[in-house]
Amino acid sequence: MPRSGTQERRRKGRLKLPRVVRVRPSEPALHDFDEVLPTHNAAQDSVYFVSKNRTYKEGMRLFITFPYSDSPGSINQESLGKVVRVEELNHGRRGIAVQILMPLYLGAKETVR
Repeated sequence: MPRSGTQERRRKGRLKLPRVVRVRPSEPALHDFDEVLPTHNAAQDSVYFVSKNRTYKEGMRLFITFPYSDSPGSINQESLGKVVRVEELNHGRRGIAVQILMPLYLGAKETVR
């Protein structure tokens, strides 16, 4: 969500249609949670969602699955992300902006001939 009085820095457009994102900490020993939430907006390399979870901090690394689906046969690609902004909203909610850094590949490595 753009902040008033600041210049737009995004290089790509945002999708304002709610999609589902799954968020988990990359270091569960420090913070352990697993949230499935709708996005408020998203771009190819970022997502913005609202949560009541007080654990999110700027610089925190996360595992992001976007878009996420729990239907059978869904291909959910997980990526590494970093919290770049946390906004305090009303009623104990917080707006979380996450930059998607890189996809994670957990399958077998392909053989190169």
